[in-house]
Amino acid sequence: MTDPSPIAPADGLPEPGPAARQPTRSTSEIVTRFLAANFTDALPYILVPVLFILSVIFIPGYFSKLSIISLLILASLLGLASLGQTITIIAGGIDLSIPAVIGLSDIIVTQLYYKHWSLPVIFLVIAGLAILIGTISAVSSVLLHVHSLITSFGMSLVVSGVALEWSNGAVNGAVPGWLTSSVSAIGHTGPIPIPAIIFVWAVASVLAVAFLRLTRVGRETYALGANPVAARLAIVRSTWTLVVAFCISALCAAMVGVFFAGYSGIPDPTVGEPYFFLTITAVLIGGTSLLGGRGGYQRTVMGALIVAELTTLLVGVGFSASFQELALGILVIALTSTYGRELKVAAKI
Repeated sequence: MTDPSPIAPADGLPEPGPAARQPTRSTSEIVTRFLAANFTDALPYILVPVLFILSVIFIPGYFSKLSIISLLILASLLGLASLGQTITIIAGGIDLSIPAVIGLSDIIVTQLYYKHWSLPVIFLVIAGLAILIGTISAVSSVLLHVHSLITSFGMSLVVSGVALEWSNGAVNGAVPGWLTSSVSAIGHTGPIPIPAIIFVWAVASVLAVAFLRLTRVGRETYALGANPVAARLAIVRSTWTLVVAFCISALCAAMVGVFFAGYSGIPDPTVGEPYFFLTITAVLIGGTSLLGGRGGYQRTVMGALIVAELTTLLVGVGFSASFQELALGILVIALTSTYGRELKVAAKI
């Protein structure tokens, strides 16, 4: 005779019930979790058009070719200065010598061209000094076993002193006309009515992203910033990677100094001072982690655009410089606190 009772579960195992069964996720729930997991990464890309629309609304005549090009010139200067800063931060360091290198480069161009030096020789002098500055900052950090923040700050003081001694209070300088046109809102690049600095930034951005993603040194930069000890155990060329990062940073800063020389036409060792914190601000607003090993230059491009747009908006509305710094500080705190909150694994699946 057959036993009508249900089959008993195996020894030691409870009978499965409704609570043990995994509920099937609805399509709307999956979409919601996906959007939540990716909203933080999309924030910089959302802020750029939002700030632009606000500027068009509150600043009369903002939606004009001249205004847009002026905005892109400001973003290009900051973006180029922040390119090297991005790489050094991803590598786990930070470069505080950028403003000093900008000032030194500005002085070298204006004074040597005023003394009738040829431009190729001037650019070679600037590039050589930039590579020397970047190498010393990186190697001294490795040899002294201190963070590059300290060595680059010390190098900043040295370079600033050299710049002041070199200029010696000089007010006379000269730059070629094409260099002035390259940073002018009404400048041309050949037949194209767009200043050259915007094209330079666009090309440099593509090269920077390709460098970080496709080259061995780029991948080693992420590995070094994520975990220096593990990177050394994995035979990552730590010292070489750090030297490359700081040399790129110094070369980018020197390039910005050259463009600033075209902008003003006179020697000014303090021209780079606003970039002491602005480069770090652009990197952080873009979403690159200050702890290293995470981020990318494509995000810093967005950060540079956000800083330029927010500054232009506040100036256009009539806010003071102190309020601009306050607004940038609030934005940095708000965004970095958002970036720092990692979602639970369950929310990402």
